[in-house]
Amino acid sequence: MRKRVITVLLSGMIAMACTSGMNPVESQAQEKVHTENQIAVQDAEETDDSVITVSAKNGSDIARELDNALKEARDTATDSNPVTVKVVGGSYKLSSTLHIYSNTTLDLTEGVTFTYSRTSSNMIETGTNGTYKGHSDFNASSACKGYSGFQNISIIGGKWYGNSNCDSSLIRLFHAKNIKLENVTVSGGGCAHQVELAAIDGLKVNKCTFKDLARRKSSGNLKQEALQFDIPCDTSIYKSTYLDGTTMKNVEVTNCLFQNVPRGVGTHTLLNGAYHENIKITGNIFKNIQEEAIIALTYYNCEIKNNVIENCGGGVLIQYFKPLSSSVMSTIFDGKKVYKGQVRHNAKMVVENNRMTIKYTKYSDEVCGVKVYGRKVSTTEKDKKNKTIPKKDYYISGVKVRNNVITTAGHGIHMMDVQDSEATGNKITGKNYYAKDPRRKKYDGVFVDLGSKKITTKSNIIKNMARSGVFTQNYSTSMIITNNQISGCKQHGVQMFNKSTCGKLSRNVISNIKEHAVHITKSTANISGNTISGVPYGVFVSSDAKGKIYQNTYKSGVKKKVYVGGKTSGIIPKAPKITKKSGSKTSMTVKWKKVSGAGGYEVQYSTDPKLVSGVKSVSLSAKKTSASMKKPAAGKTYYVKVLSYKKVKGMQMYSSAKAMKL
Repeated sequence: MRKRVITVLLSGMIAMACTSGMNPVESQAQEKVHTENQIAVQDAEETDDSVITVSAKNGSDIARELDNALKEARDTATDSNPVTVKVVGGSYKLSSTLHIYSNTTLDLTEGVTFTYSRTSSNMIETGTNGTYKGHSDFNASSACKGYSGFQNISIIGGKWYGNSNCDSSLIRLFHAKNIKLENVTVSGGGCAHQVELAAIDGLKVNKCTFKDLARRKSSGNLKQEALQFDIPCDTSIYKSTYLDGTTMKNVEVTNCLFQNVPRGVGTHTLLNGAYHENIKITGNIFKNIQEEAIIALTYYNCEIKNNVIENCGGGVLIQYFKPLSSSVMSTIFDGKKVYKGQVRHNAKMVVENNRMTIKYTKYSDEVCGVKVYGRKVSTTEKDKKNKTIPKKDYYISGVKVRNNVITTAGHGIHMMDVQDSEATGNKITGKNYYAKDPRRKKYDGVFVDLGSKKITTKSNIIKNMARSGVFTQNYSTSMIITNNQISGCKQHGVQMFNKSTCGKLSRNVISNIKEHAVHITKSTANISGNTISGVPYGVFVSSDAKGKIYQNTYKSGVKKKVYVGGKTSGIIPKAPKITKKSGSKTSMTVKWKKVSGAGGYEVQYSTDPKLVSGVKSVSLSAKKTSASMKKPAAGKTYYVKVLSYKKVKGMQMYSSAKAMKL
């Protein structure tokens, strides 16, 4: 095999010598010995992969020489024969932007530190806005559209220190396939984003550190993600690129550290109808983030798992629309073309096994562990380019928030205009509410709002919230609120307000609540099987509420069990006394004594001795005192109980009852 050696002098001149049969000792000596004003380029271990080794005086400006090496890699690398540009360990200055191209690895693993001395432009970016491949401004040309601009680029190792007087990102990569950042540290800078990525298919960011980014002074609502995923659609958003609205897809951010930055990782540009696909953010640590750690704006098929979020203003912010229409885009190519994307709703998103400690800051979207947000546009609204936004409900669905541990000075989980989603198995604790927070008394464990529908709140442990453990309001629908343990909340255990609905508010354990275990106003709920203790009122229902109340257990410390429309006594009917019960292989019969004042009866039966699962029921008028039913499963043992009920205001009140074997 022929071995090639390339020497690049600091003057920028390139000499190439090809040799064969080189003595191994001479080759080793030539590989290791470089003067302080040379850059050596050579093959590694006689493979097909070229390695360009760059050496310079410690503390010197390496920008021009390293950029020349990257250009040499550009001109020689192919898909089958990529090139590695390796920098010898040391601390160097960069006075101008580095440009990296396809099939190139920048290897900084020997302990390389770069400090940027320039007050404008990026430290490194893909391609050039100069002439390349016959285009006078390659990065902004159609040759750089979609994901076709670049491919197979890696930056491995190294520390990048930004200039606090430079408002450009440190690393900027775009319109590419197969990009990897590994063991990279970025620090400081006066930029909005330390690493700014857009229009990439196949991104891996692993074991990287993003730290010490100061908040920029701005009169606007500036969002500064340390690691940002953007959409090139407008010069004001992502300049000097091809503005075709290409999104990110197949992205992995793993095992990274984000510390002392305004925001962690995510997106704040919304192009209506455009979605970033197949996003995984797992195993990362976020510390001392002023706003949200993770911002999943229009992410589809997304996993946010096993992250540690400490002392942050917000945990995970999930959005399928924006609160302000002025931050929405509908066009690409600087407003010249309307983007034609299909609005989606099902996010296919999982937020799971994350551990969060949320503090109050005035900068975050909301002090909250996990916020899921959609919005209905029902009036004429204009986007950032003064284009009319289509009137539509931009709700989000398919979000599973599961098994997270959230300690919060705000909400635990907040859902707004969300459908077919769940909050299950989470442990949520209210703690360290800030005395100057204007909303400090209005935070809930799980808050369902803004017309959300088909929400499941199940098996959560919720403690010490400033307002309620679970709060559903404003035309929202909870399918079930069940099997939750709620304690120590300052107002209510479960609260419903303003035309909200819960089909099954059951089997919750609610204790040591300051006001009401269950509080229902102007809403509809079926309240059953809850265990309540240590509260002034067990179930408090206003006169304008509707639903059912039955078979709740009231233990010590409950002053008033049930309050319905101003009444606390004489509202629960007596239990029917069973006079006869019998059963055969295919049918069963039960009889009882008439209860005075009862409006009717309900017979419940199941093969479950506790009548919790598989329960069927028959409703009968007040005149009936017996019921016969066919067994759904012939030959099996069934259990039955009979309840009386009567109407009090809008609520149907049920007696207690014991299950009996037939």
